Amino acid sequence: MNRLSRRAGFTLMEIMVVIIVIAVLASVAGPMIGSITDQGKSAATKAAMTNLKTALVNYNNDLGRFPHTTSTSSANTINAADTVALDATYDKNVLVNNTVTGTFTNMGINAYSKRWKGPYMDSNPEEFMMDAWDAKIKYYHWNKGIYLHSAGPDGAMDAVTTVAGPNYDGDDILVSVSRVKF
Repeated sequence: MNRLSRRAGFTLMEIMVVIIVIAVLASVAGPMIGSITDQGKSAATKAAMTNLKTALVNYNNDLGRFPHTTSTSSANTINAADTVALDATYDKNVLVNNTVTGTFTNMGINAYSKRWKGPYMDSNPEEFMMDAWDAKIKYYHWNKGIYLHSAGPDGAMDAVTTVAGPNYDGDDILVSVSRVKF
């Protein structure tokens, strides 16, 4: 009988306590890991948007203007990521392809081709026009400025007027490219 009472092992109560402690630690660590992942993606998106900003400034330096936001030269039109000059495809992105034509260049194709000194980005537009959450980076012309805008982790695009405000506390990322005069 003494042999049986000396057997080593854990009681059911000890095992339950260990399981509860592991569950509590996992519930605390899970959101922290998600937060760290979002912070990394935010940093990667800001870096990508800074590279895109540099490309846009270089394009402006060579051609004397930023890409228009539509096929017309309307100063107040927004959201060019899906349209004429900054599409997420090679054929329709002026930062990588000098054969993109249209009224948005405001010059003939010969003058445009001579002044265009790109490509201004080394990667494919499907990569550099997307943020870390695989959403398109938007290109805005608003309030005498040009901006790049990412919806951030929640994927919901807040109004640029809100994001540019001093009291904005959301997760959108806005990068000012340049002030422009009209």
